Amino acid sequence: MSSFDFIRCTAFNLPNRLTLMRLLLAIVFFIFLSYRYYTIALAAFLLAWLTDWLDGYLARKKGLLTDFGRIADPFVDKIIVCGGFILLIQHGHDIIPPWMVVVIVAREFLVNSLRSYSESRGIEFGATIWGKAKMFIQSLTISIILLFFAYFKHFIAIKQGIIFMLWLTVIITLVSGIKYMVKAGPAILAK
Repeated sequence: MSSFDFIRCTAFNLPNRLTLMRLLLAIVFFIFLSYRYYTIALAAFLLAWLTDWLDGYLARKKGLLTDFGRIADPFVDKIIVCGGFILLIQHGHDIIPPWMVVVIVAREFLVNSLRSYSESRGIEFGATIWGKAKMFIQSLTISIILLFFAYFKHFIAIKQGIIFMLWLTVIITLVSGIKYMVKAGPAILAK
């Protein structure tokens, strides 16, 4: 087996290719969102969300877990979610308080730091149900906001629903961050 075949078989298996495709979709999402093409941005975001679910499913189901995937998958998730919320502030400054976005982004930095530190100490730091719930709620909230801007900008009830979803997102984001802090406790407290 050549070294190229080895790379193709391990690091660039189907789940990892889907992760890289999600990174490209994130760029497409950011570009179209920046220019207010909400429908295309929504399509790119939904496709990215689907590939996130699919790559995780395939990696677990087919036993295709790799170190590259373990690092790249959460990295790409953070890029698309944090970037999405940051860019959405300029479009919905009247409904998306910047402090909420700061909380969401800060939690991602904190958990990434905890993961890096724990794993440097030899303690596995995989995703929890709270992390998965956080990702689902964040992605759902972004999708609803994009739908609002694309099709329902004049419906006040949807605006109120977005505010509710933002609060729910912040709460679940904070709870998941606290859960990860507790999980990292042994690594942090160990000498």
